[in-house]
Amino acid sequence: GPLPPRSIAEIFECAGTLLMLHGTAFSPELDRSQCQKLALSACGQFLKERLDPTTSSSNLASEASGTPGKNATSTASSVETLPQRTGKDGNSDPKASGLEGIAAELPLSFLDGILESSTLFGVSFPGDPSDLASRELLGNFVKENFDKFIIHVKTILIRRSEPFASPAPAEDETVGDGNAAIAANSNTNHHYRKHKHDETKDTSHDRDEEEQESKEDANFLQISLALAHLLRSVRELASGLALPEVGLDVSLASTLVDQTVELTEMLVRRRVVVKFYGLREVVVKECLGSLVREVVKSGHGSEKETKEENDVDATSPGNTEEGKGDESDGEPSKTLAEMVQLANVALSDGLQMADDLIRATLQRSQLTGVNNASVVAPVDSAVVKLAVQKNARLFGVWLATSLEQLVGCEPSENDQVILEIVDDDSENDSSDKKKKIVLPKNESDDDEFLSTSSSPSYSRKNSAEDIRKVEASRLLANLVVQLDDEASDQAYSDFLLAVCEMCRLAERSIANTLNQSIQSAMDQESRVAESANTLFASSINPHRKGKDVLDADNILAKRFQLAASRALAMYIMNRGAQAASELCANIYDLSDACDPYAIPSQPRDECCKLFEIIKTSCVDCISIVGGDLFVAPVSPFPDDDALYGDVFGNRLTQHPAGGGATSAGAPRGLQLDVERMFIEKTPVLPHSLDELNLTRNSVVSGIFRVALASFLECARSSIFSSLGYRQMKVDAIFVRYLMPHFVKDEFGTPDANACTCLFNTIDDIVLMAGQRCVDPEVVGDDEYYDAEKDEIVTPFAIVQQFLLTGGNNVGGDSAGDILMKRISFS
Repeated sequence: GPLPPRSIAEIFECAGTLLMLHGTAFSPELDRSQCQKLALSACGQFLKERLDPTTSSSNLASEASGTPGKNATSTASSVETLPQRTGKDGNSDPKASGLEGIAAELPLSFLDGILESSTLFGVSFPGDPSDLASRELLGNFVKENFDKFIIHVKTILIRRSEPFASPAPAEDETVGDGNAAIAANSNTNHHYRKHKHDETKDTSHDRDEEEQESKEDANFLQISLALAHLLRSVRELASGLALPEVGLDVSLASTLVDQTVELTEMLVRRRVVVKFYGLREVVVKECLGSLVREVVKSGHGSEKETKEENDVDATSPGNTEEGKGDESDGEPSKTLAEMVQLANVALSDGLQMADDLIRATLQRSQLTGVNNASVVAPVDSAVVKLAVQKNARLFGVWLATSLEQLVGCEPSENDQVILEIVDDDSENDSSDKKKKIVLPKNESDDDEFLSTSSSPSYSRKNSAEDIRKVEASRLLANLVVQLDDEASDQAYSDFLLAVCEMCRLAERSIANTLNQSIQSAMDQESRVAESANTLFASSINPHRKGKDVLDADNILAKRFQLAASRALAMYIMNRGAQAASELCANIYDLSDACDPYAIPSQPRDECCKLFEIIKTSCVDCISIVGGDLFVAPVSPFPDDDALYGDVFGNRLTQHPAGGGATSAGAPRGLQLDVERMFIEKTPVLPHSLDELNLTRNSVVSGIFRVALASFLECARSSIFSSLGYRQMKVDAIFVRYLMPHFVKDEFGTPDANACTCLFNTIDDIVLMAGQRCVDPEVVGDDEYYDAEKDEIVTPFAIVQQFLLTGGNNVGGDSAGDILMKRISFS
């Protein structure tokens, strides 16, 4: 068959010959327009075969096998005649022309082929400059072939920008250690928690990561040089296409440059994203991981393990010395102030790592090892600055989300997707209701890769950013499991409050800190008086200046405000769960009906444990935000039963306010429904978007709500004997008497009905106990006959006597004082 053309010049020589034969006896009946289309189509096919790697590989395979399907001689000659970039001596070797590394892999000679085709088109088909059809035909040819070229180059650069899959083969021992570490991390969480890695393996793994990072930096330096050469070649192409000999529009030539600049900016932004994903992984390892380890160490591990060790020591005399040795080696429990300090140090360390990364990215001085002064930087500093600003914001949002996951919140990829159920009376909400934290819409992590996905041979499945993102999520999940399994109850509660304070500190400082890092790095970069020999330009394009404010919409501040509220909500629910566990302990013993005439002697000790938890929570809040430890001193117990209604309420005393005759018993039926219509209600658990204030009154009232609501549900599922109902009545009076010492109604705030709602819950608990009592006759009867003393006692008198004697039969002022010091601040 006929041989393929060996050069672009041959194509236009044939096309010109066909045009010269037009109108003669040897004419193939092809007019000027058809000859132009035929020439440009042949040029496009000629360039495509030299660009498509599959075609080249098939040609090489046919040459090796000797198959006659491809003419080896013609293929070799056609490759030889492709326009090549030459050095000063005329050599066509890419290295001889100054191209090395990744830059040598770019088919820049393809651009020379486009320019040669366009020039020969104007020479072979001279005509009127106003011939729009010819110019449009040539413009489409240039645009289509340049699109093929830019997609091919994008694929090469994206592949070469991926991290190295494994270290060099010479480091077999190091690779083995790294694989062992990866295998250890993939084991069960129990194995991950109980066994430490060998120090030599950790050191080797860290060394491998440093070498990997240095290789990636050197690789991206080569990519930056390749991009600079690419942009220079495209600008030369655009200049050649704008010459009068070619006659293309300047707008089309500038479009080619814009496409190349867009590619370079996309790769720069992608590099910044990968760096910040690596920062996330380091922050989880070095900052959050160290904080979690300190929390686990605090208090000698979990309370369960401590109890088991004590049991072993008590039953095994031979292990006594070992037990003492373990206790002496353990670290003492850290106070809340120390825990808050550790959390703040972790935040400071994380921001310092972000500052180092920002400066390393924005400062051009880190790549001064390149001495090629002829390289023109394709991207200015403003583009890099905008990319750093965006990823710094995303880093802050990720950090807030990670802290929420550490305290037990569910991971949320999109905070905008929330199922909101609004009450029918929401339109009557007053200003004292809790405010919602509305987050502005933020950029997505995947925005930078929308243009990347246009590359046909690129997949993000195993890309650098996805690998590091998954690794950071895996490490964070391990920390959550480690906290849940190993941290003691007290240490975990302190950790929740410390994270809340950590988020409150970040709310005030993180945006300003990151913004100062960016501005400082840009100012220092602008003072460097040396030529731009890297990817980052020496001057800022005035048309590409970005915002000087990192967080103009206060996204970071609101995000950490929400994280602080959620951490505080988790602290409230954690403490409330502990208190509810104490209140509900042994409640099923109150269903024992062996002695229908038995009466309680004092409130249950579980009620005292409830106030111990409340008291500890008050101290925790005051140690962080300051203020008063309590609302008011414990008031004297009323001596006159006529005053019980003023102190304990009408529903609990079943007396009208100010004394009077006894009511007809507990409210029932329609009367109860009417009373409930006017009872103040408040949600037990905070909403995920509620703005919670770190105040003593807000926290303590929240803990009371969770504990009492749980106690109410426990009473709803229980059955009470006559003794059990009377015991519940005594407990309710005792809790209600001490509650105003810790909680109050703060009018004009979200806690306007904090104490009132708790009183209503206590009344509901007593009402539920009466409904679940097997002896209806004792419900509403507050006069108990004590057969041993032959006297009538009331639940109020039982509580009063308990406060005076502290539960001791001997009594005395000292016993009562000891009790009050245990459960109150009075």
